[in-house]
Amino acid sequence: MKERLLRFFPKFLIYVTVVVFSSCGIENYIYLAPVSPPNQTSQDEIPVILPNGDQPDIFFSGYSIYYKIYTSTTQPPTTVITSSNFKDINETMASDYSKIAPYLSADAVYSINMDAFFSGLNYYPLNIKDGTIVSLLNGTNSFFSLQKTNEFVININSASYPLVRSVPNRPPFVYSSEIAGNDVNLIDSHTSAYALFFIFAFGVDEYGASIFSRPTMLGVLQLPNQQ
Repeated sequence: MKERLLRFFPKFLIYVTVVVFSSCGIENYIYLAPVSPPNQTSQDEIPVILPNGDQPDIFFSGYSIYYKIYTSTTQPPTTVITSSNFKDINETMASDYSKIAPYLSADAVYSINMDAFFSGLNYYPLNIKDGTIVSLLNGTNSFFSLQKTNEFVININSASYPLVRSVPNRPPFVYSSEIAGNDVNLIDSHTSAYALFFIFAFGVDEYGASIFSRPTMLGVLQLPNQQ
């Protein structure tokens, strides 16, 4: 009898473990594919490929891009700006990145509300001048680029859309000595400004709760001078 109980006990533990994990929803974890880091070769353009085919259609809603502007007193690097340049550009830029970096790793297992996280760092959703960017990033298009001309634009599906800041009056992404807003980190005697962009996928699970992929840093574009 004792031997039969010993044989039964491990199976009982496995059964209880499966039931407990299932009731906690662990088996129902929904994975949204993150965007691969762009292969940026120009200081003036960021090309982005979206992993639409890897997304769970039922739960996937689209992609959100968040940005923040950092003013600077230094000359821009002569090459594509990377995280190694952030401290030279603006110390707050480097500090903000250090808080975001743990979530960028492919080994990250965090599951948090990315809208709330980026908003807490004074990052703002990117938008277009006429209309909303949501319809452009709903998974219909698999490629876009952010480009600096005499303003910032998003190129998608053979069309260009001017980008605007998500603050009152929705100004364009241009630099002047009077630049201001909650989306700008200001330092004294600034002579230039840079926008740092992040992207993540978002959706809704079977219970109606918001779900998110891990974020990806898209890169940095220097704001053109106001003309």
